[in-house]
Amino acid sequence: MKIAFIEQNQNINRGSYRVHIRDLDIYLKEIGIDSKINPKNINNYDVIIFGKGTCINTIKKYKKLNKKLGITTPTCREKDNLDHKIVDFCIVGSVEEKDSLSRLYKNIFIIPQIESIYRNPKKFKTHEEKKEIIIGYHGNQNHLNHIRLSLKNSFEKLYNNYKHKYDIKFIYTCSNNEEWVTEKPNIPMEFIKWDINNIENTLLKMDIGVVPNICEFKLGGHDDENITLGRYSTDTMIRFKNKSNGGRSFVFHQMKIPVIADYTPSNMRILADLRNGYAVCSEEGWYRALEELLDYKKRIKVSENAYQEFNRVYNPLDWAKMLASNLEKI
Repeated sequence: MKIAFIEQNQNINRGSYRVHIRDLDIYLKEIGIDSKINPKNINNYDVIIFGKGTCINTIKKYKKLNKKLGITTPTCREKDNLDHKIVDFCIVGSVEEKDSLSRLYKNIFIIPQIESIYRNPKKFKTHEEKKEIIIGYHGNQNHLNHIRLSLKNSFEKLYNNYKHKYDIKFIYTCSNNEEWVTEKPNIPMEFIKWDINNIENTLLKMDIGVVPNICEFKLGGHDDENITLGRYSTDTMIRFKNKSNGGRSFVFHQMKIPVIADYTPSNMRILADLRNGYAVCSEEGWYRALEELLDYKKRIKVSENAYQEFNRVYNPLDWAKMLASNLEKI
């Protein structure tokens, strides 16, 4: 089987290109699959995979070639999505995304957001006893609007309770500093523009990684009549986008930086084991996790556990083999 990728926008700053085109091409080659990005002679290939956002008219041109056609991370809004009537499969980054697209596509395959640039980092984070503690964030700046009061308040509480002992600071790296418009914590903060050429050095400054994603979190309030239906005032209600995935947690795991994340489903394969990190949503949960990780020995232990478990369950070559096997079946 030979696989071709069609991608006109090879912008290395686009995560969708890096993970599902460039990196997947690397992994397929490593397991012995003949794959190529934008080959000159498409007739030599059995499977064609189109990059995210490829124009439907472009895809239609390849339909007559009698190849298996696939698309990466399509939209789940049917009014914006016509390619599901043309392609044979799609590739997504998480179980959340897979389920949201199940009404449109029969064959949906997962390639998790495993960034090849962090597989063999130049350096891992070294945790040691020190006064300065850097809490760090990386990723799309819109997720910072999901910090909500629970995380904001925990930052401020930690800073106020421990500023006599530690210099606590929050560093966030993303593409710009303009779209974080709500719930900024009142603690020392620094913005660093995301740069693929320097992202490893930026991450190595961080002692604790935080991964907010759930944009609404509250306890449900129901009257006594609904208790008979199994609804209680202590129920938790959460909201997250359909393309949610574990990619931002993965980067911290790969760099041996301990993670505190909310319990978005994709985070839980690693964080459900309490030895590997922290899955929280409440203000108390965020605060207690941050407080525990002020201890550098705890940071060492948690980050090493998560690193080992990540490499076990998220070996990209295993996922590439699974994809190749599934493509053979269709």
